[in-house]
Amino acid sequence: MLRVVVLVKVVPNISQLRFDPVKKTLIRDGVKNVLNPHDERAIEEALRVKEKHGATVSVVSMGPPQVEDVLKEAYAFGVDNVYLLTDRAFGGADTLATSTALSLMCQKLGYDLVLGGKHSVDAETSQLIPEVSQLLGTTLLTNITKLDFICESTLLVEREHEGGYETFELGLPASLSVSEKINRPRIPKPQDRELGKQRSVVRVGANELSTDLSIFGSAGSPTSVKAVYDSSYARKPIIFDATTNPEKTISEALATLEQALKEKPALTQSQTEAQGDPSKRVWSVFLRGEVELQTAKEVLSRLSQLGYTAEAVFAGEASDDQVHSACKHGAKNLLVIPIRDSTWSSKALAEGIAQAIRREEPYAVFFPSTVRGREVAGRVAAALRLGLTGDAVDLKPTLQGEIVQVKPAFGGNIMAEIISRTIPQLATVRPGVFEAKELGGGECPTKWLEYNPNTSEAIRFIKSRPIEYTSDLYHARFVVCAGYGVGSPEGFKAVSEFASSVKASVGATRKIVDLGWAPPHLQIGLTGKSINPELYVAVGVSGATNHMVGVRRARVILAVNKDPRATIFSSCDVGIVADYRVALSHLREGLRKIGQSLNPE
Repeated sequence: MLRVVVLVKVVPNISQLRFDPVKKTLIRDGVKNVLNPHDERAIEEALRVKEKHGATVSVVSMGPPQVEDVLKEAYAFGVDNVYLLTDRAFGGADTLATSTALSLMCQKLGYDLVLGGKHSVDAETSQLIPEVSQLLGTTLLTNITKLDFICESTLLVEREHEGGYETFELGLPASLSVSEKINRPRIPKPQDRELGKQRSVVRVGANELSTDLSIFGSAGSPTSVKAVYDSSYARKPIIFDATTNPEKTISEALATLEQALKEKPALTQSQTEAQGDPSKRVWSVFLRGEVELQTAKEVLSRLSQLGYTAEAVFAGEASDDQVHSACKHGAKNLLVIPIRDSTWSSKALAEGIAQAIRREEPYAVFFPSTVRGREVAGRVAAALRLGLTGDAVDLKPTLQGEIVQVKPAFGGNIMAEIISRTIPQLATVRPGVFEAKELGGGECPTKWLEYNPNTSEAIRFIKSRPIEYTSDLYHARFVVCAGYGVGSPEGFKAVSEFASSVKASVGATRKIVDLGWAPPHLQIGLTGKSINPELYVAVGVSGATNHMVGVRRARVILAVNKDPRATIFSSCDVGIVADYRVALSHLREGLRKIGQSLNPE
């Protein structure tokens, strides 16, 4: 019988969290703990495997004893066993230390399939399943949208990535993270909840997993949090109430907007007292895929501007155009790792990069925070026992020589500064947070690195289903975004047509993407794209933090919302209180002129 292990996390309800600006801490009093929503989908998928093919389903979590009551919810869903790794030795664990403990528990239980959510809503690293997979030696795929069995030892899976969808055959044992799109978790019956409360959660201590306790908790954690701070972004909103005299009021708002576009300086990355040490070699990893290649150039530019010796590392083939572009964007040197299986196997990519790190000893290595980039980075971190920061949105040198990686956490409610005590420092970097600037002449030395493949992965590519992009949000200068306030799919269509008429790209909030009103590739925010346009127009957008973190680098923000209390009005430069249909009709001509100036033919 199949053995399915589901790795879950108990997290605070992030919608209830608040930040204390004086103590620089999150206020947890009265905040309810819940099962990580993405992990609930992993539990649901495991139960569907059990119902179709026969399996035992075991849930494993790590945390303090008081989370047991939350974990008993898994029994109500229908799982067979629930285990809680709980011990003072586990305290203060980062992703690597957590992955180490969880992988040892998987080995203790025995497994054929390991499942987890694509990320936890508090940390949002998306690197636990890749690290567990590397430690277990399993086949790996993340962000799975469909899962089925071809036979008892082979899976057929579909996964979503930045360019569309890919279908693969995978051999067991395998480790998979599931997308929120894979299923809708069942709702347990009241009697099942009561029965679940009566069952016991099996506690497991550190000594039951290893005699070497230094691999757990803070002792086994190469990364630590240096500081946290509120993620709200300081703007000085000017709000116009257009509910009574829309034509005159919106004309005044347009004039204010035009003035802001003329006078407001562009946002820059954080300024630090320190500059990077030019004697330190730092790598930007180039993987296949348009978004991944673009992100690698953005990171190169940032590292070069900070003063480091920035090097472009191509994992697999590198075309002449790609080499030339990397040199133009700040690379002092090019390193090419000739990985033959670089297209689909994260294990081959990670092995090649890990070998290169051992030989070349760079100071830091940065990967694109994409589906494939996070898989490879997680594998490299676990293979070399290195610290890894997930989804960084800024990189800052310190006077002590560290590179601080800034990342959002708890749904974007806070920013956390992460440092690593291992070298090289590793991080995945979110696409679109840095500007890809041409800094060089297009020529730089190239070095081919030796690669000795020692492993293979039971994975076979079947087909690809690309998404047809109508606009490039990452590099758009003018974006109009629709939120839940547009009311319906027809409302989104109207906003999309409006954006086209004013020469803007169209975007969407997560809520309307989840409702199916807008396609996923248009999503902006914490779990979507980070953009940096000259002008961002938010139509019916509430202004939730997890959305605003994706537009924090917009130079000017115009908000349109009929609710005068909408949060967006504290995060914009110009705000218009009005029904969006009325507002857009009066804004069209003025925004068309702005669009023509920002996007000339």
